[in-house]
Amino acid sequence: MTVSYVMEDPREAERLMRKVDSDAWVAEYLPAVTRPGAAVLDVGAGPGHLAAAVARRWPQACVTAFDGNPERLALGADLPGGEAVRRRSGDACALSFPDGSFDLVYSRLMLQYVAERQRVVAEMARVTRPGGSVVLFDLDGQLVWHDPVDAGMRSRLDRVVSALAPTGFDPHTGRALRRLARAAGLTDVRVRVEPYHLIAGRVGPVERAQWALKLDVARPLLERAFGCAEEAERAVESFLCYLDDEDTLTYSVAFTVSAKRPEDKGR
Repeated sequence: MTVSYVMEDPREAERLMRKVDSDAWVAEYLPAVTRPGAAVLDVGAGPGHLAAAVARRWPQACVTAFDGNPERLALGADLPGGEAVRRRSGDACALSFPDGSFDLVYSRLMLQYVAERQRVVAEMARVTRPGGSVVLFDLDGQLVWHDPVDAGMRSRLDRVVSALAPTGFDPHTGRALRRLARAAGLTDVRVRVEPYHLIAGRVGPVERAQWALKLDVARPLLERAFGCAEEAERAVESFLCYLDDEDTLTYSVAFTVSAKRPEDKGR
């Protein structure tokens, strides 16, 4: 089964590249589990911006960016470090690599969009060498944690979440990462939780523009959720007005799970 992506749009790839400081993310989450000369795989790499950051930090590493969309992968080819990254496209439920190919396999903000996330994590574990590491980074509470929430907003949120459900999206994927790692046979499982986004009071202009773009990318889904373009537009404007309110609180948290593939018995 090929993993589909509900936010399939070149603008979303560009938005995500602008939103994250790739070098800072790599420096924060990967040094403890990688080394110079390591074979590293980024699953759900998008345009490969994080993979390029890995290549910049560890120039001797062999870095592969894997994504379901070859056009999206190509968007990051000209990034600094991008020329050193191998790019492969295919199905994350059936990674096209032999067992034990990589020292480190990681994903960031991918599993929340995947219906068969257990299969993907099992594949990530399979292509990790015995003794190697898997890192899973995903959100909990995206889209659904707000205060205050009146009846109208609750109804709109419920309709969006219901429309997303058939795509495989789960707003609470973060809390499931530990279970997914253990079910894939990984050991030495460690969990880290921290705030991901927090808006307390009127949203700033940069973050508002990010939300407006994200909602525009999601417009086809919103039109299905609300039945027509006009109702979808009203829902978007209502949410942006909510973000402009000084009384608004909206937030999500990020879970990071790091784990190891056990050494082969008998070694």
